[in-house]
Amino acid sequence: MKKRILLSLIVVALLCVAGWTGYGQRSTQSRVTYEYQIIFDPTETGGLDDGIKKLNELGFTGWELVGIKGASRGSGTMLYLRRPRN
Repeated sequence: MKKRILLSLIVVALLCVAGWTGYGQRSTQSRVTYEYQIIFDPTETGGLDDGIKKLNELGFTGWELVGIKGASRGSGTMLYLRRPRN
C-alpha cells in the first residue's frame, strides 16, 4: 500500500515538473528594428520655449532620446534620437 502511494506521488510530481517547464517563457519574441535621427539641440538654436515645443513634437511622433554629444568648437550640442520602425 505504501509503495503504491509513493509511486502515485512520484508520478504526480513528475507531471507537475514537466508541466511547469513547458509553461516557461516562449521564444516567439519579434526583433525590434529602429530608425535613427541626429539633430542639433533645438533649445540652443531656436530658444528655450520653441525648442521644448519641437522636442515634444518629436516625442509625440515616437522619437526617444538615446544620446547626446556635447559641443565641440562651437558646433552645438547634437541629440541622437530613435524610434521603432513600422
